[in-house]
Amino acid sequence: MAEDGETRDRLSTYLSGRVAGMQILASGWETKVFEFTLAGRSPEVPEAPVATPLVLRFYEGSLADEKGRRENLTLRALTELGYPVPRPYLYEPDHAPLGAPFLIMERIAGGPLFTTKSFRSAFKTFSLGFAGFVRAQARLHRVVAAQPALQNLPPAFTPVGKPETTALLERILAIVSERVERGPLPGLRGALEDLRGAAARFGAAPAAMVHMDYHPQNVIVQGLRVNGVIDWVSADRGDRHLCSATTAVILSTTTMEQPRWMRENFAGNSLRRLFASLYIPLYHALAPMEWARFRYCQAVAALYRLSTFGMMRKRGPESVGYRPDAIQNVTPAVVRLLSRYAANKSHVPVSI
Repeated sequence: MAEDGETRDRLSTYLSGRVAGMQILASGWETKVFEFTLAGRSPEVPEAPVATPLVLRFYEGSLADEKGRRENLTLRALTELGYPVPRPYLYEPDHAPLGAPFLIMERIAGGPLFTTKSFRSAFKTFSLGFAGFVRAQARLHRVVAAQPALQNLPPAFTPVGKPETTALLERILAIVSERVERGPLPGLRGALEDLRGAAARFGAAPAAMVHMDYHPQNVIVQGLRVNGVIDWVSADRGDRHLCSATTAVILSTTTMEQPRWMRENFAGNSLRRLFASLYIPLYHALAPMEWARFRYCQAVAALYRLSTFGMMRKRGPESVGYRPDAIQNVTPAVVRLLSRYAANKSHVPVSI
């Protein structure tokens, strides 16, 4: 992808006007995200405000076109329904203007619920915004997937040979099965077989709108208030227990080399236990769960995430739709924590 200056110039040409103040806002597993402002009104995005921060998000990797289209449609549908998301102004599927599909959208005021600036700052931000974080997810899960605004949203989980109308649980297990064979990832086969054997008990569930990557860095807060939920490339329709279980897995197993207090050490392990112990009962209080179903979904979510990391190691990040740089996040500590979690929830040893 182009560097900042070239990106600014090419975007300015595309928008028929000068783009000012472009800087990298974030760099993630899938793309870099830029913040910029318009120095004047652009006929290509007439609704976009001038001299106000906007976001430019690229879609990279082997699944770029699918992810860009899905996120654009999801944001438009949820904006229409009044759910807190950044308002999309323009989606460009053509790769020619900037080298990849891109979305221009509103810059949500505030910052992510989890910040790594300092332990004190992180703990304060997290403590203030955590209840709102859980409420916003429970609110999302009350959005009935059959609403007209959501009918044309393409699903994120699309295994070969499974219709889009197949239950989300079945599609996720089918993807894990594909990866076990293609990786190959034989260390996941036992847990997968056990989970597939129990799937019939939990297959039938009301379809809700699910984010499937809902975690503190994808929720923008100001104090007690959630201003927006971002990163909808994994959005789908299905059992809400799978979405909440995915959140529980991420909260319990995410580790970072920097800052030091998020490593696999006493401080990091204590924070992860605290996050999960707060999240699960609060979510249940807001949206009562079937505990057997939730525990089963925790095992499924952990195995799916572990299969993602296994494919990244064996076949490279692009094999699962991520940027090459994303492999840096698949550290031995992350794999250890996630493997323990998956084995604990599935009651079967796992390895990648």
